[in-house]
Amino acid sequence: MLWSSRIWNNTQRSSNQHSMTYVLSDIHGDMDAFDSILSQIQLSEDDHLYIIGDVIDRGEHSIELLQRIRNMPNATLMLGNHEYMMIDRLRHPGNYKIQTLWYWNDGGKTENQFLVLNKTEQEELLQYLESLPVQLELQVNGQMFLLVHACPIEFYDEGDNTYKNATHFAVWFRFDSSFPMPEGKTVIFGHSPTFRYQPVNGKMRIYHGNRRIGIDCGCAYPWRHGQLGCLRLEDMKEFYSSGTCGILLDRYDWEDDD
Repeated sequence: MLWSSRIWNNTQRSSNQHSMTYVLSDIHGDMDAFDSILSQIQLSEDDHLYIIGDVIDRGEHSIELLQRIRNMPNATLMLGNHEYMMIDRLRHPGNYKIQTLWYWNDGGKTENQFLVLNKTEQEELLQYLESLPVQLELQVNGQMFLLVHACPIEFYDEGDNTYKNATHFAVWFRFDSSFPMPEGKTVIFGHSPTFRYQPVNGKMRIYHGNRRIGIDCGCAYPWRHGQLGCLRLEDMKEFYSSGTCGILLDRYDWEDDD
């Protein structure tokens, strides 16, 4: 499927009484944090884990994590802005502006890991990334959830000329806590660390607002009390990575990237 044609990808899945549904986001190359979550939730073959983007960059294990998640039969990865930048850069190798944006967001180390792969492995991985859904609907215990990395795609027309297309908007746009949500659905999103929506007491935690749930708990930013968070939708139980996750990124302007 061509990257430029993959604007809307929407599927539905209903959870039954024998399975559990988990959602997390923004791992940012931190294998230890991901392993900590997996050890706690103990995924069975009937459970399903949704990772709503930004597996890569910042940490040391971006490509390894992508390959691992790709081979997990009960995990679904969604497109984040960092995966978007990776595709854009590697499909347009001569575009300096695209390269600069990804490198500024710590994509250089991810690219170095990618280039170690042989050509067949590189192409297979890029095609996998290009196939990732932008937005998913889930029904769990009769409640509808809308999963997206940054913002529901249906609000694209309310954006501005900053965004190249609806996919670009859905993985980059930041909304505030008063932004209207789609009727009858609870939006679960990553991208914007939850300190933007609530005070931090100890560590960043999952944000529960009015029909919106923010699950980017700042794993890549321990200096902002970040950790990796995971939410089980059947009972809203929260799980957090143990120990110190992420790496110190003091050369970044927190307000401009993610």
